[in-house]
Amino acid sequence: MPSASPTAPTDYVDGVRSQWNRLFPGLDTGAVDIVGRINRISQIIQLRSDAVLAANRITRAEFDMLSLLARAARPMAPTELAAELLISGPGTTKRIKKLVDAGLAEREANPLDGRGTLIRLTPHAASVLRPILEDVLRLEESLISALDPAAASALAGHLRALLSSLEPQSGGS
Repeated sequence: MPSASPTAPTDYVDGVRSQWNRLFPGLDTGAVDIVGRINRISQIIQLRSDAVLAANRITRAEFDMLSLLARAARPMAPTELAAELLISGPGTTKRIKKLVDAGLAEREANPLDGRGTLIRLTPHAASVLRPILEDVLRLEESLISALDPAAASALAGHLRALLSSLEPQSGGS
């Protein structure tokens, strides 16, 4: 993949590629154009959205689990939560405990598994989640505002195709 065109603005990733090319001339670093930018953008978005979440007194981990439970609109087993959030069992347990302690989630017996539990949101959770979600969405809109609608739509399609090829449930590795 070629580096940035002479008229294109340069960014952090262009600098990284230039450094690798100086260190290892001839090494194909083309994938860094995409993967490096995805990683860098992800880091920037995470830092900025973490600040929004912190202002709302919630961590990324808590927000992600709260959001998942809200979107699912049903109680979920801890193993389901772990699989969806790509986190370990102990990480799941820690997040559940924080949400339960905050009065945002509760445990209930799993009727299909006498030893298991399900996690459900409390009625209070929706009133807490919505304003936080609105703040996060406002931030995300501002972060992509440099893209015109056609470019944003095209980028979303390309990212969807890449993500679909990578997620296990869609046949990726």
